[in-house]
Amino acid sequence: MLANFLLKYWKIFLAVGILLAVGGLFIPNVIASKVVEFTGFAILALTAYVLGYKTATDEAEKYIKSEMEKLAKRDIRYKIASDRMIKNLKGKIG
Repeated sequence: MLANFLLKYWKIFLAVGILLAVGGLFIPNVIASKVVEFTGFAILALTAYVLGYKTATDEAEKYIKSEMEKLAKRDIRYKIASDRMIKNLKGKIG
């Protein structure tokens, strides 16, 4: 659920994370500046993780489809196995 929300609004979270991480440097209060700065870096890290996972999942899906299509030309069982693999791969985030 959180991953889908982050994927939908990732540009906003990226901008907010950068603003908080950099903006924390200009707050005169030491404790408040560290809290704001670390919150910004946490948002950046979470967004980067979700985007990286999505990219890796998409690349794996493309690779599985291409390899299984080559094999499916010879035998229909590979087509069924390909569909199951992709279904299980997409089930992790969506």
